[in-house]
Amino acid sequence: MLHPNEERLARLLRGQESLMQEVYSILEEEQKKDDILLAVVRTSRIHRENQLTGMDPARVFEMEDIRRTCIRYRLRFLPSGNFKAEIPLQALLALRHTESMATAPLVGFKIMAPSRLFKLEDCDADPILFVPVGGGRYYLVHQWGHEIGPVRSLLTWPVRGPWHLLATVLVLAGTVAALIPTSLIAVDASAGWWGAHRFFVFLWAIMTSCAATAFGWLAFFGQFSNEAWDSKHFN
Repeated sequence: MLHPNEERLARLLRGQESLMQEVYSILEEEQKKDDILLAVVRTSRIHRENQLTGMDPARVFEMEDIRRTCIRYRLRFLPSGNFKAEIPLQALLALRHTESMATAPLVGFKIMAPSRLFKLEDCDADPILFVPVGGGRYYLVHQWGHEIGPVRSLLTWPVRGPWHLLATVLVLAGTVAALIPTSLIAVDASAGWWGAHRFFVFLWAIMTSCAATAFGWLAFFGQFSNEAWDSKHFN
């Protein structure tokens, strides 16, 4: 026969075991919900709109705003079914919070991210998850990774459009032509900085820059940002 204190301790232990089983059951149920939500995000390829209540106005973006941002930073805005990188737990938690604002399960997910993070079809900052909320607007659910900074905007400026690329080539050629010492390009050692010799070097620099740009464009880019921002093709 158990001592009263031993019997009381045994009841407490049985209660703890029952509590732990209940906790495990809740955790398993929540994990199943996360798995289902993640599967929906991973397979989302069709545009469908959602009804959300209590939206934060600071998280609502027009399509034109998204387009300009993608062009500025050379990003893609594609269905989340094309996304190949990992989706972090924080994004799932944000999705759960956003889903609590919806009148039905969320659909039509889209992600803004660099092209290397998508599975692009062969015919190439960081991820931001959106859901469409109607009227050409998208609601920002979660952003992970590093913030998109001005350095990326500067580096991708030349490939925003054909005129941006042309301006970059001309500036590069002009800089090269201006920096070459006169003694290397003029027959007359007493020639000044400006003259026919500098003009011809400028033309040579333009042709060289155009050749290098054409090779690099065909090898690494293939599309300007104002064409590629919503394209699922490599080039």
